[in-house]
Amino acid sequence: MFYSNNKIKNSIDDYNFLYKRMRIPVKSIYRNQPAVNPIIKYIMSIKGVKSAKANIITGKVLILFDEDIVSDIYIERQINIYMKKSKISHDSNIIKINNINEETSLPISFENIKPPLHNSMQVPWHTMDKNEIKTVFNTDLKYGLTGKMASKKIKELGLNVLSKKKRTSLISKILKSLNDFSVKLLLGVSAFSFILGQIPDAIAILSIAFVETILGTIQQHKAEKSIYSLKNILVHRATVLRNKRKVCIDAKYLVPGDIILVQSGDKVPADARIIECNDLKTTEASLTGESTPVIKSTDLCSKYTELGSRCNMLFTGTNIICGTGKAIVVATAMNTEIGKIAAMLQNIKPQATPLQTKMQNFTTKLTKICLASCALIGFGALLAGKSLTQVLTMSVSFSIGALPESLPAIVTVAMALGVQRMSKENVIVRKLNSLETLGSTNIICCDKTGTLTMNEMTVRKIYTDKCLYNITGSGYSPEGNISLIEGKPSKESSLERLLAVGVICSNATLVKRGDKWMAEGDPTEGALITAAHKLNLDENMLRNLNPRIKEIPFDSTRRFMTVITEGSKGKIAFCKGALDRVIQKCKTVYEDGAERLLTSTDKKRLMSIGDKMGEKALRILGFAYKKINHKSAENIDDNFVFLGITGMEDPPKEGVKDCIKKCHRAGIKVVMITGDYKNTAAAIGRELGLLTDGLVMSGNELDDISKEELSRKIRKVQIFARTSPEQKHRIVKAFKRFGYVVAMAGDGVNDASAIKEANIGIAMGNNGSDIAKDAAAITLVDDDFCTIVKAIEEGRTVNNNIKNSMKYLLAGNLGEIIAIAAASAVGGVAPLISMQILWTNLISESILGSALTTEPSGEDVMKSAPLRRDEPLISKKLGLQIARRGIGIGLTTFAIFEGSLLLGASLSKARTLAFSNLICSQLLNLYDCRRNKTTLPNKYINIGTASSMAMLLGIIYLPFINPYFGTQALTLLDWAAITGMCMIGRI
Repeated sequence: MFYSNNKIKNSIDDYNFLYKRMRIPVKSIYRNQPAVNPIIKYIMSIKGVKSAKANIITGKVLILFDEDIVSDIYIERQINIYMKKSKISHDSNIIKINNINEETSLPISFENIKPPLHNSMQVPWHTMDKNEIKTVFNTDLKYGLTGKMASKKIKELGLNVLSKKKRTSLISKILKSLNDFSVKLLLGVSAFSFILGQIPDAIAILSIAFVETILGTIQQHKAEKSIYSLKNILVHRATVLRNKRKVCIDAKYLVPGDIILVQSGDKVPADARIIECNDLKTTEASLTGESTPVIKSTDLCSKYTELGSRCNMLFTGTNIICGTGKAIVVATAMNTEIGKIAAMLQNIKPQATPLQTKMQNFTTKLTKICLASCALIGFGALLAGKSLTQVLTMSVSFSIGALPESLPAIVTVAMALGVQRMSKENVIVRKLNSLETLGSTNIICCDKTGTLTMNEMTVRKIYTDKCLYNITGSGYSPEGNISLIEGKPSKESSLERLLAVGVICSNATLVKRGDKWMAEGDPTEGALITAAHKLNLDENMLRNLNPRIKEIPFDSTRRFMTVITEGSKGKIAFCKGALDRVIQKCKTVYEDGAERLLTSTDKKRLMSIGDKMGEKALRILGFAYKKINHKSAENIDDNFVFLGITGMEDPPKEGVKDCIKKCHRAGIKVVMITGDYKNTAAAIGRELGLLTDGLVMSGNELDDISKEELSRKIRKVQIFARTSPEQKHRIVKAFKRFGYVVAMAGDGVNDASAIKEANIGIAMGNNGSDIAKDAAAITLVDDDFCTIVKAIEEGRTVNNNIKNSMKYLLAGNLGEIIAIAAASAVGGVAPLISMQILWTNLISESILGSALTTEPSGEDVMKSAPLRRDEPLISKKLGLQIARRGIGIGLTTFAIFEGSLLLGASLSKARTLAFSNLICSQLLNLYDCRRNKTTLPNKYINIGTASSMAMLLGIIYLPFINPYFGTQALTLLDWAAITGMCMIGRI
């Protein structure tokens, strides 16, 4: 084939239709950017190679070449030679595989290849012939390993257990919490208070630091649990061939090369390549997220086959639901797919939430301003002739007044109250600060099965005898109706016949556990039995009237299941399976109460009906039957009578569509990450209203693009299909790099690393795995997407309440600073003593600030865009409001203090007036800071106001208390003056 030079472009996308492409694993480039350029440069030097691009995330190189000039075999051989000469790796880096439909393969010696270590590129076992794998591990497919060989491998590779990081000691956690800037500052102020002899003040400040340290240590301890639940995935016992005998051993002693035997009900003990199987089916939801049974075989897979489609592989922790199998172990411990997830979980470091980052920056800036102000005021006081002790005392008072000590406590209270409210909405919060992150969330990545959908197959459409039926109901509950949409049924009910075939040709059963109906066995077969119940057909009666004498199970080659029964009407074969295969086996069709010849026109029409159902994301099955006589007994797979078609789905959960619309209105993007095929995922996305004008990207397409290309495209992608756990993790990281605050919702082991990587991890509590729950910050009791939306709404409410509380607290702190600074500058005497300031900050402000956190959600909370990560903690508008109110509080407090002194009042009385003015001004400020002023009164704010006022009166009038606070009784005239000043400060 010839192409002129002017048609050749530099873009890989343009090469797709010009040149042949190949993707090969190169171990040395896996997460190793410096190794990429030399290898790519060498590959490009090979004659006939037109493009080469490496992906360090997957450790693969995508090569486009002109097959008229060079072959893929030659390219791989040259790369192997280059790698050996360069001494980049001692082992063979490229392993040639026997691709489907490829006639040749590169002969490579496997004798020196070792199973890859955790950080190495994984060998594509699914592409290799079993004899090649046998050579790799030096095992015997019939008799297995000897005990001596197994012991040697255990010494070399270790036990089949997940490794874990060394746990941080309690002392280390406490020291880390003590390293927090605000804690160190409080300790410093406490030390100065001890030096100055202000023992009560020092003890109070030290207590605050102690509480903050304990809270920080608890939060850090809770963040370490996710990896330990993964150990429960590993199987405790395994059946294996050792020393030419079948034995049952502890699964931790399995090694690569062992021959294991599995059967229905077993859990797979290690990653293994199937070498023999009979009707073998597994559920791999823990890895792929899809609950549909996976049919296993010994067929070779292409090197491009996704994890969820590798029919010849068994994976650790997945379940055998049907049949028997024999497999060779190819990976154990941290080399398994579960092990890779464990490694990712270990390497993900906890990240500060947006509020934590902003609070830390704000506290740092506030502290620097405070220290600079203290230095300036202290220097001025020294020049004015004040003693060093007086200056230090003033500085301590100033520092205590400047620091919002109550803020951490109020933030914690706000989140704790949010947790309490969310528990009533079926949301369990494991990490308090996750609530704040929820309020900033602007993208939700979620699995389809069990989150957006019911995770229960339901028959929706049936076509038979030229009639189309619609079925209502959801899941496996037999409640629902079957109604005719179009056509005119004949007297002989074809619908009843078709559903009877669905029952007879199945191995599932329906059971009711509590109030919930469940399918035991294949979910597809369970859905057919449910549909039969909706037509009042009794499954047990149908099976008793048609006793089974033989079953030919569904497999990946035949793609249909056949059951032979013998009853009063003789022997009858019933068949269900892929529509195209069932139609091929049929010679006649049952219509209008009789059997007639099935023409090519009929076949096209039936396939067209199936295609239309498929476009609506329905899973299609065809049904047929035949009477068996002596002539047809030898050929059981031909001359069937076609009965009809069913279309079933995993239906969306109630309210999901409306919740997705609500997210869009709130500026939140919803992205579906599913194990479904691309077309099916797109159809479901459109049905849910999730897929609008965005892109659908498959896992293979994701592997083909670099980090930079993904960053450019990530905004446009709304659905990711056929994804592996590593790809989910990569997707979340890509969204975070772009600046999104990502919430990741999932239920399986396959979701755990992405859940932990996300800014906010959400696990399903009902059907979710322990690993997902431990990795997540939030667990949904009802596994419902709509609950996520409620949680985000609550998170936004918590954020708003925290902002209102900050406005209230900072205005009070600013008032204290202004009053202290002004009084110190004018008279050199502080208007408040340390205990009064501490009482104001820790007791009065804490109670009232906490009351603000009980404000309910406003009607407009989900009509505005999420908070941006770069949005300052104190916006310009909020800053002006704080400044205006703080100046008012500070100046009136200073005025009443200095004014009373000028009128001859004692210092004690002047300070009592200033202290009372400060508290009362904050009471008025509290009501101004309410967000929902038009709603009903907040009883907690009223109770907090009354409590604070009662405590203030106790401090002033109780003789056994007021000496500690330096206060004295006030007259009615004094209170009139305070009231007037408070009103002036509010203007």
